[in-house]
Amino acid sequence: QVGKEYKTGDQTIVALQPTSLQLNEGELLLIIGPSGSGKTTLLSLLGCVIYPSYGDLWVNRQHVNGLGATALARLRLDTIGFVFQNFNLLAPLTAEENVMMPLQLQGVAGAEARERTERALATVGMTDRRKNLPKQRSGGQQQRIAIARARVTNPKLV
Repeated sequence: QVGKEYKTGDQTIVALQPTSLQLNEGELLLIIGPSGSGKTTLLSLLGCVIYPSYGDLWVNRQHVNGLGATALARLRLDTIGFVFQNFNLLAPLTAEENVMMPLQLQGVAGAEARERTERALATVGMTDRRKNLPKQRSGGQQQRIAIARARVTNPKLV
């Protein structure tokens, strides 16, 4: 029964009606609906980017409602892989460096981080472009790098 509302002055905008959902490991879930139906809000809640206005949100057995900013950031880093619509690759970093970034934030040792990065790039067919900067790649290639970055930490939720 998680929901999200925004208050502007005396007006309340309901971004997501009370929603109950359970995702299981290995499941594929498609979220579809018309514009304004709450898809982005639901994804933002599941991705622990925003807090619910009401209801209890649990991600990977952690009660998100009560987590502080640092704990929430750690939950996102360790549990959730994000593939952004506009890629969000860091412009001065190569494909390899962009994919390796979350592993470095997790404190994964250099050799293991390089090996996992190489595997992630191979999975999306981008090992030959690993030294290229984002501006040197097509939109499709940038999206594949973003997918490799989202998956390199072996997240429970992508």
